[in-house]
Amino acid sequence: MYVNRHKILFGLLACLLFAASVWYIVEHFQWREVFAYLLRVDYVKLIGLVWLIHFAYICVRAWRWQVVVRYANSEVRFIDLYWITAVMVSLSIITPGQLGETLKIELLKRRGLLGRLPGLGGFAVERILDLLVIAGMGVVGLVFGSGISERNPGLELGVAFLLMLGLIALYLVRRFNPGGQASRWLSRMRSGSGSPLIWIKMGILTILSWCLVGAGWQVSLYAVGIHLALPETLWLIALVTIGTLLSFIPGGLGVAEVLTVHAIENMGVASILAQTGALALRGYSIIVLLFGTAHLVPWIIYSQTHRG
Repeated sequence: MYVNRHKILFGLLACLLFAASVWYIVEHFQWREVFAYLLRVDYVKLIGLVWLIHFAYICVRAWRWQVVVRYANSEVRFIDLYWITAVMVSLSIITPGQLGETLKIELLKRRGLLGRLPGLGGFAVERILDLLVIAGMGVVGLVFGSGISERNPGLELGVAFLLMLGLIALYLVRRFNPGGQASRWLSRMRSGSGSPLIWIKMGILTILSWCLVGAGWQVSLYAVGIHLALPETLWLIALVTIGTLLSFIPGGLGVAEVLTVHAIENMGVASILAQTGALALRGYSIIVLLFGTAHLVPWIIYSQTHRG
């Protein structure tokens, strides 16, 4: 009952946040001018570039996953991880907190390639490294972005908190020992979480994967005439990603747009362009979603022809 109450509370808060975000978008967006900008976009070129960048991103994410999975099972093939990553990571963008990605663990388990607890251990390390890199991107944006820290006082503490939280989580994955049954569960999870050397390799691939996300965002913003410096793009990604994850709204719908508009306006971009940029980034997520959907049928065929 206690857990159900918390679920209801989180659900209500998410609904209220979604409603407030949608109200803001409907009331404040200058739709006629925004659509005029969007009609000028070369969508064939945009989709081609985003798919190319996202393909590279999926390959890097699958490679990172393989690094940790092979710690527990050295026979796992890259191609199997690629198909699962291409579908699950791309489609998880529409799930609250992108938690749909956890299904990749269950898929490996059903194919007999990895146990659930070792899989969760590897996934925990992936998520912690993502958190550290996102926080690092926030640091780069605050330090090198044009006046971001001056216009947003106090953000340094938030970024420092995220870095500290990630480092503590990484330490707990390796060292925490509560004893009893929980200790046995953690031991099985750690069997799939890798070693510090593996974490370093995964960290490098995590940085590379987020650089590719940055490239995709810059391409999308450039398509509508917004030219942000790399540190500013990194800051935007960090801010919107964290806000989207904390909102627990599928895809951060509404919340991501509001955060994007205010962040880009804060960088000196005109309001109409900032609104257009927010919709361009929503278009980016739709293109990514289509990439995952396009992999569904080939993946099913591949899975059926490579059973056992």
